[in-house]
Amino acid sequence: MKTCESCAIRSKAVESLSKDELEIYQENCSEIQLDTGDIIIKEGLLSTHVAYLKSGLAKIHKKGIKGTEQILKIAKPGSYIGIQTILSQKIHQYSATVIEDSAVCFIDVATFKELILRNAAFGHELIQFLCQEELSNFNRFANMQQKQIDGRLADTILYFANDIKNSIDFTIPLSRNELAAFICSTRESVTRAIKDLSDIGTIHVTGKRFHILNADLLKKISENG
Repeated sequence: MKTCESCAIRSKAVESLSKDELEIYQENCSEIQLDTGDIIIKEGLLSTHVAYLKSGLAKIHKKGIKGTEQILKIAKPGSYIGIQTILSQKIHQYSATVIEDSAVCFIDVATFKELILRNAAFGHELIQFLCQEELSNFNRFANMQQKQIDGRLADTILYFANDIKNSIDFTIPLSRNELAAFICSTRESVTRAIKDLSDIGTIHVTGKRFHILNADLLKKISENG
């Protein structure tokens, strides 16, 4: 583990800390390498740490009233996980699970709260992060409610291509069931939608590997819903 001071992918919030505050942060922070399927935080358990995703990907998920898992979002590098819990409750209200091998920093809750109180800039950067996350969730919720399955799938493919993988050829590290849970659909509907988009020449899919063949048409499907 590199020191927080020399870390090239530290958050803007950490960059705002003074030297003394950065030492406090580092003394109460541990970097862990997690494998695909490992749990970062678990719904229903006591919150003891905030997690910072340095590399890899994680799914944020929550069980519904019938026990069915709903994937709320995909966390990418630079994301804090668990802030909502430490600021409003003591028990985690959702789970986070690694979907690609990841490096995760775990910061002690008491230390995190102390730095928020001590450093206004640190708190400001965290508020900005939370606001951006909430606005993104608003947009995603509206799209999930108003778009048909092909539009929702197109959104997700473009999201992975542009925001996560930065490539037209990439892997979506989700099973078909997980992909269905992410776009509020069923496995069968997702399978049909993938075939529909493939048949009209927008994508080529092999397992979890996606290749965008016609980005303009895919964007049009996304926009029209």
